[in-house]
Amino acid sequence: MKNLKYILIPLAVIVIFGACEDQKSTFSDEPTLYLTGDAAQNAKADSVLFSFQLFDETLTNYDVNLVVNIAGEASSSARTFELEVVQEKTNVSSTDYTIGEFEIPANAYEAKIPVNVKRNVSGLDLSEENARLTFRVKESDNFGVGAEEYSEYTIAWCDYLIEPTTWSIIRYYIGPFTQARFKFIIDYTGYTEFSAFSPDGNIDYNKIYNFQGQLIGLLNEYNEAHPGAPYLNDNGQPLEFGSGLTY
Repeated sequence: MKNLKYILIPLAVIVIFGACEDQKSTFSDEPTLYLTGDAAQNAKADSVLFSFQLFDETLTNYDVNLVVNIAGEASSSARTFELEVVQEKTNVSSTDYTIGEFEIPANAYEAKIPVNVKRNVSGLDLSEENARLTFRVKESDNFGVGAEEYSEYTIAWCDYLIEPTTWSIIRYYIGPFTQARFKFIIDYTGYTEFSAFSPDGNIDYNKIYNFQGQLIGLLNEYNEAHPGAPYLNDNGQPLEFGSGLTY
């Protein structure tokens, strides 16, 4: 029985080491890439929408950032990567944008790649519809493709105003979102979002009522300076600011 015991132990060790070798052969430490947007530009998980209407008409192009992230280890040297345009999800041509270098800097886990988009896009009226440009990670010598759900990212841009998520903070006190109402606020106060009226998630009622009064005063000044031609809302009726408005 002792002899049998000493024979079985080496066989078990062989089986264990064999299993480890099989696991090692199927494991890959190849770094992969996934795409996101720039949080500072109000990007979503899979896309970002930029509006030229936030700026005056002299602005003809703008950098929207595409963030390329590494899943894996950083490198002491810069590494290039590859992207491809997803044609079926894109309605612009290469003449409507330019893009920065496809390179992850040394010792970095991400790269912000500026995609410079144009305000005038051939064949599209950006005051009515979005331009769309979708990128997908392409396998290269340095990187594989990461999780499928993060392998694509869409940059969209337009020339009409988009309701900011923080409009909900001011809606009851200022009025529902309309292009004209938001345009007036931007032109006469400079506000493009309204988180300042709800610090720490709590509405500052003094500040928001002061803002309401400021807007009413500014609108009255405009209308007095343009007798017979008041500032109009999207429906062609005179614009209003105040609590409980339905349009």
